[in-house]
Amino acid sequence: MNMTDFIPPTQTWIVWAVQAALAVGVISLLAGLLVAVVSKIPLLGPVLANIIRIIGGNYEKWLSERLPKMAEQAVLAVEERFRKSDLPPEVRAQEKMHQAVELVEQMAPGVNRSVAKASIEAALTRMRSAYMEQKARLN
Repeated sequence: MNMTDFIPPTQTWIVWAVQAALAVGVISLLAGLLVAVVSKIPLLGPVLANIIRIIGGNYEKWLSERLPKMAEQAVLAVEERFRKSDLPPEVRAQEKMHQAVELVEQMAPGVNRSVAKASIEAALTRMRSAYMEQKARLN
């Protein structure tokens, strides 16, 4: 076992940065900026601002709670389909990612493709790290 085994690849760092942004509340910050602008509109502004605040909060909660579970389900389903595939590894990896993203988009309509891909990559990272942890315990 080498020390570099414990250092994740660059792609993993990017996924972690996206998850940290969700944890910090970037969506809430953007919704807050939009609320500040919309609230300046006479009569309808306060009502629209409250609606935006509610939708932004619900969307962030949904992204942080439900989307990771859907991504893990999509990864497991696609892995099962490609278990006995004869495709070359590069082609198989691309096809699995494509199908997993499509599955997430079907389960969560309206999700941006880049958000779906990031959630798939995060799910893969979590699953691999759990596997590596289990493997380390057995050795």
